[in-house]
Amino acid sequence: MEPVVEPVYNRKHPGTLAYKRYFYRSAIKGVLRPHRVIFKKRRVGRDDHFVLYPRGKKKWYKLFGVPKDVVVPFTYSDFSRAIGFMEAIEGLGSNFKHLLHLKSEIWFYEELIPGDVYVIDYAFEDVLQIKPDKAAMIGRSAISRNGELYMKMRDHFVIKDLPRKDAAYLQKDETNEFKGITHVSAEPLKNCRVEEIYIPADLARRYGDTSGDYNIVHTSPVMARIFGYERTFIQGLCSANLIMSRLCMAGIKLQHFTITFGRPVFMDSTVYLYYTDHEYRLQDIDNHVLCFGQINYAED
Repeated sequence: MEPVVEPVYNRKHPGTLAYKRYFYRSAIKGVLRPHRVIFKKRRVGRDDHFVLYPRGKKKWYKLFGVPKDVVVPFTYSDFSRAIGFMEAIEGLGSNFKHLLHLKSEIWFYEELIPGDVYVIDYAFEDVLQIKPDKAAMIGRSAISRNGELYMKMRDHFVIKDLPRKDAAYLQKDETNEFKGITHVSAEPLKNCRVEEIYIPADLARRYGDTSGDYNIVHTSPVMARIFGYERTFIQGLCSANLIMSRLCMAGIKLQHFTITFGRPVFMDSTVYLYYTDHEYRLQDIDNHVLCFGQINYAED
């Protein structure tokens, strides 16, 4: 039996009061509720009226300092994805404090045109036990218009502190695709280019205003410490979009992009992007690998 398609209402754009009210209400509930991981069935949703507004595109380009003549396939649909994600997590019963964004994989087919209406299909397809105390949630999204695919994305999230009574009902991961996923050597890439990037102290706040990701763990030092971090850091997809913008400005046309998150990218810090035409690493001043990924590898 096919799952029922659930409507996703994106509240038009992240600057609206309706969007902010929904986001903060859901976030507060997500931090306060008891932690459970109850996965009963695959869930699918659809946002059938996503619009990239011209002023929205300009904000993305201004945020990352991209010239108008450079094409960057930013993840403009972040605010719609945030709503779909929070609804799925609410269905699982999980507490946001136990969630980590582990990896994203993105395929780009066509450039989104400002003013056009797109359909975004979502599927939260599985929750797998990867360790006795950890699970992984897998989600997919695809943006299309008139049946033509423009972008698709696959996300992995780790759910920590998996309750034992819930783990008994989860399927175990037999693929080993999550094993050692955040570990990568800091040895230099061969024949790579490098760019020094300063992460401003207000980047997470400005990214939230642009993308709709207002998660206060990224902007409040108190909340960052409650979540176990020494200080505030930028959102995972902020790192992804920052890296994509620098690759595109260097002349690389993106068709496929992956990012695996290893360590926080702290604000008011200097980081270094090492990249070739096929892979990259973002490292801090102490040579720790913060995130890494592949560029334009063949689609699976």
